[in-house]
Amino acid sequence: MPPAKVSKTYIRPDNTAVISCPHCGRQKTINTESLKQHKSKLKVKCVCKNMFTVDLEFRKRVRKPTSLKGTYKNHSQKDRQGNIRVMNISVSGLEFSTLDIENFKEGDELTLTFNLDDEHRSEVRKEATVRAVRTKSVGCEFVGSGNLAFDGPLGLYVMS
Repeated sequence: MPPAKVSKTYIRPDNTAVISCPHCGRQKTINTESLKQHKSKLKVKCVCKNMFTVDLEFRKRVRKPTSLKGTYKNHSQKDRQGNIRVMNISVSGLEFSTLDIENFKEGDELTLTFNLDDEHRSEVRKEATVRAVRTKSVGCEFVGSGNLAFDGPLGLYVMS
């Protein structure tokens, strides 16, 4: 039996996902409400008897992997400053790593500055709020990201 294929499926606003068999093309809509906090990968056996893996993507926005150098200023901690490496980015937030990760707390207000690796090496300066502090990374949401600034260099960069 050939190795299982992996396909990515985005979750719709109504918490459903359409799973398509990469072998025969059959589609099935499933409810993902019970999976939201637990699973992101599903092993599926189609009626055509083939097995494949579906990676459920619960994110609302496209996230682009990166490796961009930058800096932070943590206004919640007496304007503490340091260097970051942006690991991935979307129009509504980013994830970064830093050597002083233990200094961050959820809710911290930051100013993040970094250059994109686009043609113009565009500088991006964003106000952000820390949403998650993990073992090796910090997840942030841009302030005012509800407006989703698709304009400007960041929007073009993420969508390219």
